[in-house]
Parts: sequence; structure tokens; C-alpha cells
Amino acid sequence: MSDRYNVTDITPVYDIRCTIKVDMVTMRDGVKLHTDIFFPPEFSGKAPVLMLRSPYSRTTWFDLPNAECLEKNVIYIVQSTRGTGWSEGGVFDPVAKEFEITDAEDTFNWLAQQDFFNGTCLMYGASYPGWMQWSAAFTAHRVLAGIAPRVAPIYGCVGSARKGGGNFWNFATHWMLSMHHRRKYGYAGVPSYDDLKVDWAIPAENADLTAGYPENEPFRKFIAASRNPGKLLSASLGNFAKITVPAFISGGWFDGFREETITSFQLMKHSSATELARNATHLVVGPWEHSGLVNPDLFGEENDYRDLNPLQSKFLFNLAADRNADPLPQVPQVKYFMLGENRWYESSDWPPPEMRYTSLFLHGDGTITANKSGDSTPRSYISDPNDPVRYANGVPGVTGCYDCRKTEERSDVLVYTTGELGEDIRIAGEVKLQFTAKVDAPDTDFFVTLTEVESDGRSMLRIRGMVRARFRNTLDKEELLTPGEKASYEVVLGNVAACFRKGNRLRISIAGQDFPKYDRNAQSGKVPFTDTELFAARCTICHDSIAELQLPTV
Repeated sequence: MSDRYNVTDITPVYDIRCTIKVDMVTMRDGVKLHTDIFFPPEFSGKAPVLMLRSPYSRTTWFDLPNAECLEKNVIYIVQSTRGTGWSEGGVFDPVAKEFEITDAEDTFNWLAQQDFFNGTCLMYGASYPGWMQWSAAFTAHRVLAGIAPRVAPIYGCVGSARKGGGNFWNFATHWMLSMHHRRKYGYAGVPSYDDLKVDWAIPAENADLTAGYPENEPFRKFIAASRNPGKLLSASLGNFAKITVPAFISGGWFDGFREETITSFQLMKHSSATELARNATHLVVGPWEHSGLVNPDLFGEENDYRDLNPLQSKFLFNLAADRNADPLPQVPQVKYFMLGENRWYESSDWPPPEMRYTSLFLHGDGTITANKSGDSTPRSYISDPNDPVRYANGVPGVTGCYDCRKTEERSDVLVYTTGELGEDIRIAGEVKLQFTAKVDAPDTDFFVTLTEVESDGRSMLRIRGMVRARFRNTLDKEELLTPGEKASYEVVLGNVAACFRKGNRLRISIAGQDFPKYDRNAQSGKVPFTDTELFAARCTICHDSIAELQLPTV
């Protein structure tokens, strides 16, 4: 498979000639990975390489080359990760993350020996290919000069634990089971997991059986990793101190990997191994979800990736020309979109250095004020995983910003609202809510949603976060509740930039589920995903203690 094949009509979109060489690159354990090498027309000598490592290659066609890469006389390489495409390695098992790091290192060693390579390799790609770039950067290999991960996880593709201790359930079922199907049966005929109601499986670990598959070990390992969220979420963070090259990091405020996008920039900016890596790494966050712009009617069609893509290309190809120089010397390190104001801002860091926390307080009459004192009446709801509060009002496929009023009208959702704002409030950073509650069960979940209430009554999503009670004190140790006793909680809703406009209102809602985006807590205190019965629990927010909303105002 090492012969070269002339390809003259890959696609009319590119209208470019190239030459393909296909190699099966041998890893240290003998597994061979399918690797497509696209050479510019009439190529000779040596050149830099732009590489994509991906699990999404099919066995029915070649992946298309990056036309801009070939036009700039840069070699383009696509490699299928182990267990995918034409690569060897058995089943696709992302929990075995050590393979992705060692496979990247072995690929770099192979590349360094090729007579066409000039010693400079760049990488790019979104989602799992973004995680492949972090894995590659952790090797600190001499050939790697820079990376450009988009909507990329740093722990979310090796297990489904989330900050707060919950499980990214709908992603776990749909992604892992579809990857199993594609590997075993091909890309055609992937079933509708929504129609099959795999998310509703009881016990939850039987979602693979509900989908019609035999018991699937990689899927079960993937969800089991969230039983120890502290270990999963911290496993890769120390590796950032090894990274020697800069990164162009991009993501969206409505992307499921938003927090990992932010964390990766912060670690690069403050913990990476070289001055170039720290000072030449960039972060761009826009009004996007995993596949791009959402709600163009709200945020503007012009705010898609059209400005991001040229900047990313400039970053990569400037490094290809000089790997030791800052590829974007005149560009601030952070660029972020302010939701509501629909304006781009620039900063030297995230959160912006001028950010200061402003506190507001939730009261028993459902109000939010700047005063600590207020109505101390407790407020309760019944959290019932048999009738869970539904993500996006229960409409499958909804992403981005949506009106939350239908959810807020439920009797098992507590709502707190400010009066009309006398001035704009801009926030940019991590939103937090601290409160005290009593629960008559050994475990439960608290989901906290921040919305902006428009003058017409629409309650538009800005950000949501959660905490699982058993992980309320630390993600490293389970501590079940004593039913009926008060306990303190902090829900970190996450990072966002948003402007709450004068005349509108700010709203917080508290609920027990966000299903099926997150799994249903059985509230039994037993091992997650194994319960055959789900239990209702009464949850009471205690307003005789302070319930404090911390807003990162700028």
C-alpha cells in the first residue's frame, strides 16, 4: 500500500491536483494505522506537514485533502486512529487514552524518518481530532510545532463525567453506541437512538442492550469512568506542563465541551513549558455549538466561522514558515463574543483581567436582589427521575439558546427573578451559585440555569451547571447525604460572556434533572447506572441561610 496514486478529480470544490501515498504505520505494539499522505502537485524535496488524526474515516472512500494546505506546498496527512477506518487495533475504545498519546509519538517518529518531511508538523481538527492534538502535544515531540484544536475535549472523550459530578448522558449513549455501530456495521443504517429510547434504559448501563446491541464493553467503561469524576477530570491536566508549542483554541458558548475549551487555554497560558507556548496561544469563543453557529436570528449570520477560519490558517501556516516565531504577533490572545450585546471583545487573558465578582441574593419569595436580607421562607420541590425535567423543553435536537419558559412552568422547578434592570450588566467569566438545602434522600442533583427574561416574557438560556450531592464537597470522594439534614452546595454554572440588557430581567431556576443531556440520578445513594428503580425526593432550598449568586462582571 505504499505506492502513489495520482488523483486528478477528488472533488470539483477543490479543483486541485495532488498525489496520494498510503502507508500502514506500525505502532510500538505492532498495530498498523492507516495513513493517507497528500502531496502538492509536482512535489519534490521536503516540506512541512499538516496532520489530522481522526476516528471518523470510513472504509468506503478516501478522506478529502485540505486544499489550502496543498496550495501552500504543505503536505497533508490523515491518519485513522486505532480501531477505526482501515486501521488495525480491534474495537474503538477511547477510555484507553494512553494509546492515543503513544500512537501520536510513534507516528511522529515515523514521520521524522520520511524523506519528504522538513521537520515541522502542525495539527488541526475539531472534537475528537482536537483531543488527538492535545494527546500529541503531551508527547512534547520535536517535530510538532503547533496545534489548532476546535470544540475539543481534554477529558470528555475518555469518559462522560462532567464538572459537578454528573454524567454527560445523551452524548455517552449516542456517540459511543454510534461509534460501535459504524465500526461493526458501517456508517449506513445507524438507528435513531431517540426512537429506541436508549436514554431511558433501566438500569442505565443497559442502554447498549436497549439499542439492540450485545453488551458493549467500551460503552460501559465510558460511563463507569464518571463514577470517579475527580480522577477523570484531572487525569490530563498535569500533562499541559509538558507542552512546548502554541495552540489556536476555539469553541462555542453552547458547545458541550465549552468548559474544556476554556480550561485548556488557561492551562496553556499559565502552565505550559515554553514562553512561546504561553504567549502565542490564542482563544476564540463565539455564539457556536459543536458544529458551528446557532441562533443566527439572535446572534447574527455574520458571526459564524468566516473570520475564525482565516485566522486559524494564518496561525498554522505562519508556524509552518517559522516555528520559532509568534505566528500572530499583533493579535490579542483572547477574542470572545458577548451574547445579548452581539459584539466581539478582545482580552489578554480569560477571564478578562478587569473582571470582578458581583453578588446577588436569592430569597424565599422568588426574588433576586442586591441585598442579603429578604424573605427567608424555604422553597421545596419534588425531584422525580421517573418524570424528569427535560433538556430543551423535551424537544430532541435543540441546541444553543432557547426559551426556557415551558420548563420554568413545571411545579418541580424553582424560579427566582430580579426586577427590571436599571442598567446593562455584562459578565465574562465563571458564574457560581452557593446555597443551603435539605433533601430527604441520600443523593440528588441540583441543576441551576441562568436566563435573561426579555420584555416579551421569553426566558432565554445563557448558561446551566450542576452538582451531584454525593460530590458536593469534592469530586474525589463520595459523601452521601443524611436525609433531612442541611448541607451546603456550590454550583459552578461555568464560563460565559453575556450582556443582560437594561429593562430586561435576570433569572435563576433550580431543578433536579436536565435529562437526557445528563443522566437521571436514582437518588438511592447506590452505585450509579445500576439501579433498577428510581426514587422521588423532596428538595428544600433554605433561605434562612444566604443563597448567593456570583456574577463575573466586566
